[in-house]
Parts: sequence; structure tokens; C-alpha cells
Amino acid sequence: MHAGDQRLHRLVPARSRNATTLRQALTRWANEVDLPEDTTDAMALAAYEAMINVVTHAYPAQADGPLELSAELRGNAVDVTVADRGRWQPPAADPGPLHGRGLPLIRALSERAEIAPGPQGTTVRMRWPVPAAAKRRYRRETAGAR
Repeated sequence: MHAGDQRLHRLVPARSRNATTLRQALTRWANEVDLPEDTTDAMALAAYEAMINVVTHAYPAQADGPLELSAELRGNAVDVTVADRGRWQPPAADPGPLHGRGLPLIRALSERAEIAPGPQGTTVRMRWPVPAAAKRRYRRETAGAR
């Protein structure tokens, strides 16, 4: 990724250390495209929750499967997608005190969140608005890089 790239894409094995690494990469990318700190923090936390859900729930124990993270600055918003090729496990009716908070947190942190389970895996799409001032700064900086 080069400074000012409008898109981030990573595909790694679904492991907790990779989710942490991807969260850090997403934060760096958000800083490079000059997103506001509160947007960056919300986006990083929501994406991390989605990635940990992949690590924890998408694949049978001891199975390796992919974890995919994409982020793109488009128009007035930044879109983040977390995807797997595993099997959806519906949230438990009573997850207990330590589980079941990820999806509500993702929905609360993002302007829009869509969870799409399917036979080929699950995709979580999240969106945050981008303030006009951040977009103007980004356009100025990328125009000078050409």
C-alpha cells in the first residue's frame, strides 16, 4: 500500500494475531487517508470485532480458513468489509456474560452494518460517513502525488 491509496485489501489465515495485525493496518490506512480520529477508532474496533468473529466462529477447531479485510474511501463514505469462507453460526439466544456483544457493537459503531451469511461464507459490510473537510484534504494530497 502506498501513502494515499484509497483502498486497502488483505487476505490472511483466520488467526487472532492476524486480526490484530489487520486492525493495525486498517488504522494506519485510515490515518493515511486522513479520516477523523473518532471515525478511525470506531472503524478499527468494529472491524476487529468482525474479524474476531471469523477467528472464533467461522471455521471448525484446528481448521485453517481465510480472513479477508477490505476498506475503501468512496465519495462521502468509507466502506469496510470483513469476509470469511466458513460456516455461519447464529448468535446464541443467551450467550452469557462474555459473548454475544460483537454484532450489536458493530451495528452501534457504524452508520450502516450488513451481515450476510451464505453457503460460501459470511460477509460483514460496514460504512462510516467521511466529513467533507477530510475529503478535501485527501484530494489535495493525492492530486499532488500524481
